[in-house]
Amino acid sequence: MLELHEGLVGDRALARPDTYAGRNLGAYLLWWWPQTYLKVQATLGMVSLPRRPRILDVGSGPAPAAIAAIDLLGGEATCFDASEAALAEARALGIERTTRVLPREGFDLTLAANVLSELPDPLALVRGLQGTVAIVEPALRETGRALLSLRDALLREGWFALAPCFTQAPCPALASARDWCTAEVRWHPPPFFRQLAEATGLRADEMLSFAPLVLGRAAPGSERDLWRVVGVPPAEKGKKRVWICGPEGRLPLVRLDRDRRPRNTPFDELRRGDRVRLHGTERRGDGLRLDPESKIERA
Repeated sequence: MLELHEGLVGDRALARPDTYAGRNLGAYLLWWWPQTYLKVQATLGMVSLPRRPRILDVGSGPAPAAIAAIDLLGGEATCFDASEAALAEARALGIERTTRVLPREGFDLTLAANVLSELPDPLALVRGLQGTVAIVEPALRETGRALLSLRDALLREGWFALAPCFTQAPCPALASARDWCTAEVRWHPPPFFRQLAEATGLRADEMLSFAPLVLGRAAPGSERDLWRVVGVPPAEKGKKRVWICGPEGRLPLVRLDRDRRPRNTPFDELRRGDRVRLHGTERRGDGLRLDPESKIERA
């Protein structure tokens, strides 16, 4: 587990398709499988999807993404992966349809969880996928910015961003080399997971970070007053700010401590990935300002 963690999160030396066999596959099942399951469900929860879709899981490994989608939406899944050992684990977990030859037709929803950053040409792969395409990547600067670059390239080719974005403009996070876009999902690690963390020294965080992207071929509806929280820096003296992204770009949303009122108290609990609807904000020098009459709603 420690070797695989370093190879995927540290130097990325093991971020390649042939990694997932033998003891590496066992380590993945114990440590990353349950986390990927939650991240995929959180990503799918960002968009409206039909019930019981036909699902393709690309680079599925032992199928955490496919099983997450089935548990959330119903339907049936086909898993594609280069590793026969990983596909055998997927079958043991209940996936009947597995293949080492990438299917191209007949799917409503395609999943790619933690796979694009392990490929030499991820853009070529995504171009050939069908239906709504839901992507999850590690919440690292390198992988997160690569995902945003892929987003912009596909939008130039006629695709549309369905989530987490509320804009079809080039991603504003790429304007600064320090920025990328991540989301969070809260979970309660099971006892075995906490035992593994104690034994290895790894962290069993109750908040999982990830980089999500959902793409489609049809334009989404207009959401002029909706924003996505993309950053929550530490509180400052006398005020708090979060970074939000929407049709007007990436902006700080600021509330002075003295302006805290019941109408804007949801601001206190915002985390990355949340959708919010704003009423009565005002443009100031430090961003969008929540005043005593402003209202904020989780959407």
